[in-house]
Amino acid sequence: MKLLKPAWVTHEGRPIFSVDIHPDGSRFATGGQGDDCGRVVIWNMAPVLSAEVEKDENVPKLLCQMDNHLACVNCVRWSVSGRYLASCGDDKAILIWQHSGSGGTVFGGIATAESWRCVATLRSHSGDVLDLAWAPHDAWLASCSVDNSVIIWNALNFPEVVTVLRAHSGLVKGVVWDPIGKFLASQSDDKTLKIWRTNDWKQETSITEPFKECGGTTHVLRMGWSPDGQYLVSAHAMNGGGPTAQIIEREGWVTDKDFVGHRKAITSVRFNNNIMLKSLPHSNKPQQYCCCAIGSRDRSISVWLTALKRPLVIIKDLFNDSVLDLTWCTSGHILMACSWDGTVACVEFEETEIGKSLSASEKKALHERIYGKSLTVPNSLTSNTIVETPELLAVREAQRKQLNSTPTKVNSVSKPSLTATPMRGPSKQIETRTSDGKRRITPMFIPTVVDNGEAPQPFSSSTQPTFSSSTETKSKIVIEKREDIIAPNVSKPANPKPQSQELISSTLSMDVDKSPPKVTAPKSSVTPEKVNGVAAESLDQPAPLTSKIDKSNQPKSEEPPKHEEKPKDKEKEEKKTEEKVEKAQATSVQEKVPDVKTKTGKRRGRPPLSERVDRLDKTEKSVATPAPAQPVQTPAVHSPAKQVTVVAENELKLPILSIDKTLNVQIPGCPGKVLTVENAALASPFGPLNLVKCYFNNKSVNTKGGDWEAVLSSKAVAAGCNAFLCAVCCEDCTLQVFETMYGRRPLPPLQLTSRPSRLIVSRGHVFVLTVKGMLSVWDVPARKAVLVDESVAHLLDKNVSVVGCQVLESGSPALTLSSGKLYLFCSELKNWTLLGDGRDPVQQSSSHLLYATAVTQSGNVSASPLPPLTALQAACKGHFRSKVPAASGPASSCTLTFLEQQMACSRLLQSPRDYHLWLSALVRFLVHEGMETRLRLICDELLGPAHSRAVSSKSWDDKILGMSKHDLLRETLTVVATNLSLQRLYSEYNDLLESALTSK
Repeated sequence: MKLLKPAWVTHEGRPIFSVDIHPDGSRFATGGQGDDCGRVVIWNMAPVLSAEVEKDENVPKLLCQMDNHLACVNCVRWSVSGRYLASCGDDKAILIWQHSGSGGTVFGGIATAESWRCVATLRSHSGDVLDLAWAPHDAWLASCSVDNSVIIWNALNFPEVVTVLRAHSGLVKGVVWDPIGKFLASQSDDKTLKIWRTNDWKQETSITEPFKECGGTTHVLRMGWSPDGQYLVSAHAMNGGGPTAQIIEREGWVTDKDFVGHRKAITSVRFNNNIMLKSLPHSNKPQQYCCCAIGSRDRSISVWLTALKRPLVIIKDLFNDSVLDLTWCTSGHILMACSWDGTVACVEFEETEIGKSLSASEKKALHERIYGKSLTVPNSLTSNTIVETPELLAVREAQRKQLNSTPTKVNSVSKPSLTATPMRGPSKQIETRTSDGKRRITPMFIPTVVDNGEAPQPFSSSTQPTFSSSTETKSKIVIEKREDIIAPNVSKPANPKPQSQELISSTLSMDVDKSPPKVTAPKSSVTPEKVNGVAAESLDQPAPLTSKIDKSNQPKSEEPPKHEEKPKDKEKEEKKTEEKVEKAQATSVQEKVPDVKTKTGKRRGRPPLSERVDRLDKTEKSVATPAPAQPVQTPAVHSPAKQVTVVAENELKLPILSIDKTLNVQIPGCPGKVLTVENAALASPFGPLNLVKCYFNNKSVNTKGGDWEAVLSSKAVAAGCNAFLCAVCCEDCTLQVFETMYGRRPLPPLQLTSRPSRLIVSRGHVFVLTVKGMLSVWDVPARKAVLVDESVAHLLDKNVSVVGCQVLESGSPALTLSSGKLYLFCSELKNWTLLGDGRDPVQQSSSHLLYATAVTQSGNVSASPLPPLTALQAACKGHFRSKVPAASGPASSCTLTFLEQQMACSRLLQSPRDYHLWLSALVRFLVHEGMETRLRLICDELLGPAHSRAVSSKSWDDKILGMSKHDLLRETLTVVATNLSLQRLYSEYNDLLESALTSK
């Protein structure tokens, strides 16, 4: 036996709380306290075992250091395959690490020989995480915490939670798996050790007698389970007032034996993963036994063999503080331990001392002889429950075939192929020269090495990476020289020289043909997107809830040509200046109002138009945008408006819509047809008259309807239209409605309570929101009001405004607020209903996306196009954001609450696609969580009067939103069949469904 204590294995003198040797034996990991963080370090094993290798400067000792934890690391554990490393700490987080190629230097860190990246972060514990354990088949990862819970994670699909075990009433300080995979054990400060079944995650037994006298004096309680599965050895127990390690037999969970001898509490127990074999002196038959190491707060380690009544060896005073963790290598001859004093010790045994290990085939044969079958790696997380009915067996077989026939991405623990061909960089580069003779190389993308995330290879000095900044071989990249000359990338001067008016006109005319459609107005008008919601919608394409415009995409304004003549009369000078401005507006679509240089000093009369526009930009939310005289097409039309702030009695602030002079609108759904509104277009002895015209700007277009015009006595402030209706709001708070085809009035002028803030024409409905927060919707073809003067003031305040409006096909209005909330007015309930809240903590804490995505991927519900409810909620800021993975407790309750709320909203909207989607998601969640009572409620409702608890046949309808309830029940039962613990529920309702279908 050799006893080694490498001084270079240290966390700079800070405590090391955990140590674990990699399955290949070439490296080991330590976890503990770092520099104001939690630290995980991966070390090279070779320098520990060999003094010659330790002295070799070319062999790195530290392979990788990870300081990602925010607090002290309590445990590190390698997966059985060696592909992953799990670490947990006081920051309530579990990090899953994976090898990602050769190392390097991290900014602010030290040079490393390997690189490990965090591939998953598991957050569901509400307190410090103290211990971890990988299942024998690597499909599960167990973690325990001071929050009194044990969480089982799905290692095939991080961060999914399989279940949460909540039966302890104290801090859970240790977990360990049965090597057969049938049980899980956990030990807590509540003086109990609990055994859990893995087939249904129910408690098998709770052991209390050996722990009644124990106190919570240990940092951890790390147990060990023998590799043959026959014995479980606990940490801190008491017998006769002395500390022991309690031996618990698998058969009957008997506790009549223990390991004694340590003077202080036991902190860690670790079995050698091998079953040892040794020949007895007076027998020809070799004896099989297990080997166990025990660490204690008395700073000593004892090694026991089940074939001996006394310990094989006791190592005292090995550390200056408590022993915290133990680990064996895969070969079974090396034992490592770590201590609170920040050091690590290594004990190397000879085969003559500890025995010979059984081979993997011999160990498998032993398991088959004892338990009837050996442990096999499962392809899924289904338990070992026996399938009781042939119908369920046939359903699961069909599901398995469908899964195998559908190519999907599976997060498997199997080792990926290492022979993948890496992506190569470019074989040539393009070289050009600028007009000033400078050489330019066209940048080309150089792909990085593909990271397959495979298990790390055994580390040795021959495999360590080498880095070099030079090479003896010449580059094979071919340089492709091009003879064309390009202009140098020189920035233009801030104030370019003015161009002629003809050049500006010709350039802008070409831009108009290539630019996307815009709303046009010959005079100063406001950009439609800044008005927030005055829109006209076509029948097939409703207007979006919100629309904004990016000012950065607009071209900079050009200066108009300068005139050297100085008129004598200042009034003539001002008049000519304004004519030039109007002329520039009629020529440009996106050009800003030009700045006109005049004499210095303050002038009398109105300020120049440019100053008024600048003042409007600084003081108001909207932006004035000139437009050409010739209108162009637009998919969603907005009437320009000045956003004048109005303060109502309840301090509600909504923008006022306004049209200065003229508005031109391309009518959606009517190619070539234009709606024009001209204020003060005609003069009369009794005052100016305002004109509304609808005409074809291209007479060759063969379209039904003709040109028409109407005269208004009041100035128009807003307009909206679609292929069926045109609506104009006037300054005297009247709403004028016309038929788009011939200009007839389907309704007389409607009097509004105040000036409009929003105007929307959608299908046959007209939507008006006034500045006082009164909302009205009219169904024009039916000549009736859907909603009249319904107040939205209680939905708004000084910090919340309306950012989007929409009228559904039923005529119900929907409002999207700046707070992220989505409201719909329900005429049946006579109230505003909350359809979504993007900042709702319940929605943000739920894991509904996991189940909704699974539904769409299964093909039962199409995700494109989005269902109505989902499309409305998608516009809410932050909606469908999910932070917490699926778990029992608060996250599980949040998921259930949100899914049921989505189903209620789907029925309110009368949307069958939404209802189908969220019902399927809810069923998947309930099946995953095993909530049989809730599932029965759904099955009863879908089954109908064939069941005793169903409603009477007179009131029961076999369809919901046009979908057959029995078809939905059949889909539900297909999902239920995936959880074998619910197979009796499946059999019961499957028989009832067949009976109901037969009786029809």
